[in-house]
Amino acid sequence: MEIRDPVHGPIEVSHAEKQVIDHPLVQRLRRIRQLGFSEITFPGATHTRFLHSIGAMHLAGLAFDAVSKDLGDFSADLLAKARSTVRLAALLHDLGHAPMSHDGESLLPLGRELTAIPDIDTNKPVTHEQMTWALILGAELSGLIKEAFASFGVEAKDVVSVLGADFIEDSFEQGSISILPVMRQLISGELDVDRMDYLLRDSYFTGVTYGRFEKDWLLSHLGAHQVGDSLYLTLDASAIFAFEDFLLSRYHMFLMVYAHNKTQSYYRMLHRFLASEEGSKLRLPADWAEFSKCDDEWLIRQLTYAKNPWAQRIIAKKPLQLVVEGFDDSADALESVKAQLLSALPSSVDWVTSGVEFSHHIPGAGSKSNLFIRSFRMGLPHLVTPVEQYSDLYARQAPKKRVVRIFCESYEAQTMAELIWDKLHKLLGKSQNYHNMAVHG
Repeated sequence: MEIRDPVHGPIEVSHAEKQVIDHPLVQRLRRIRQLGFSEITFPGATHTRFLHSIGAMHLAGLAFDAVSKDLGDFSADLLAKARSTVRLAALLHDLGHAPMSHDGESLLPLGRELTAIPDIDTNKPVTHEQMTWALILGAELSGLIKEAFASFGVEAKDVVSVLGADFIEDSFEQGSISILPVMRQLISGELDVDRMDYLLRDSYFTGVTYGRFEKDWLLSHLGAHQVGDSLYLTLDASAIFAFEDFLLSRYHMFLMVYAHNKTQSYYRMLHRFLASEEGSKLRLPADWAEFSKCDDEWLIRQLTYAKNPWAQRIIAKKPLQLVVEGFDDSADALESVKAQLLSALPSSVDWVTSGVEFSHHIPGAGSKSNLFIRSFRMGLPHLVTPVEQYSDLYARQAPKKRVVRIFCESYEAQTMAELIWDKLHKLLGKSQNYHNMAVHG
């Protein structure tokens, strides 16, 4: 079977994969928009997590094929199982997303309802990753996977293991060496197929150019390197500039699309509704069949019939207005006086701080990205260097940056802008560098 994809072209789908794709839980993703409220700002952004999942599966196969050239010591049967599993993991990685994506996560079931997942907070909503694990491990989908992929020996627990569940035993070892780490990196890591697909896809459907990068060059230069008893992802040094361009694409897409101020305004209104007495009663079911019916339109219906003013504003498309926006140093300066500023402002003012990540890896004590750059040297063994030591751009930009935005009612925007500007001058002084701050009114 082939699927025509506007981003990657024709995508081959096996008979076993088609059986999983046809399952109601996967079909539900046709009704979950990839970018949620971003459609209001970018009208073309009506694409869904279904097509993204198909695209990620396609890239996972290509990426694994590139990596497998360094896996010659592993049996053909294990590699065939690993390839099928990593494609299936990419296909199912978003299965547990709530309506409206990440900002609907508070709607997910409480931990005590997911008995298949150990060591989770029983009184808090689960994460979408945990929900994904539970749905895959559930009897319905688990049985389908085992039957459809019997010739490869793939089971639901293998897929969940690749998706990061550490409570599952590693089934991708040969001798004492495991390829599970590199498989996980292909799904969620510094250079993963999830981000490769959504950057290209989101760029295409929003109509912006920020998310474009040299996908084919990156994929063709992937490999694997053994550290201890595990294999990790490598990238040939000849593709380092393509990798840095990929990181920049992700960074710019975050600033210009994912964290767009109008989209954030709608998400904040949704957050206020879900935190209200009326909204907090909403909860997605843990049962897979009922969960499969809860999509974006389900949430829109809840908002449409809600009496809460924040829900009504979302439906009426009356967002809060942006009055202050600060990046980098200016964002840090705003955060330093947040308490004093908010005490001088009415409760209707909303303060939003976003973390902007240049890279997927968050530096810290003893923390490593586990992505290696491989340099070939004539007549000598190739040199393998951690990316954080190889790329100056990566090392320089890796620390998390902030964006601070302050929203208010449109009728008070001018007054709030003047009040905030005056208060900032008093708190920070007129000598403060405000070049990364904009005050609207």
